[in-house]
Amino acid sequence: MLFSSLVLLTAGSIAHAQAPSPFATYPNAQSPDPAAQGDNFFSPPYYPSPWGSGANEWAAAYQKARAFVAQLTLTEKVNLTTGVGWEGERCVGQNGAIPRLGFRSMCMQDSPVGVRDTDFNSVFPAGVNVAATFDRGLAAARGAAMGAEHRDKGSDVQLGPVAGPLGRAPAGGRNWEGFR
Repeated sequence: MLFSSLVLLTAGSIAHAQAPSPFATYPNAQSPDPAAQGDNFFSPPYYPSPWGSGANEWAAAYQKARAFVAQLTLTEKVNLTTGVGWEGERCVGQNGAIPRLGFRSMCMQDSPVGVRDTDFNSVFPAGVNVAATFDRGLAAARGAAMGAEHRDKGSDVQLGPVAGPLGRAPAGGRNWEGFR
């Protein structure tokens, strides 16, 4: 499996170098034009994103979130979804707080292999290395340990693992952070 992934990475790099295209994100990629036929084109973005259903064990959480958002003004919604600062304090980034409703700012911290910009923290194996073991228990233990360390360092949100380039760009520079 690992060997075939390396072969695809190499082939993708060669194909990209030989025939550059603004749409080529993997070998034999075609235009994202919906009129294009074939199996090798990627889906265009879908706007607006579909609403989650909040089914089963998520139903209570969705109901609580919808009730909270219904109380927000437009300014508060923008404040909640906009980053405020970059490495200004103990966090890589934060969102705005909503004092009227007792919602404090969330501390978000980068974490491909550990809590960023801190002393006395662990450095964990990269996600791609954990995935190569095919050991779900190891991956779960890594996640639990990273989560505990983030909590203990005061982080509310761990920004990782990466999920953006999965399946879209085999030669992507951040794929080592994920489990692909």
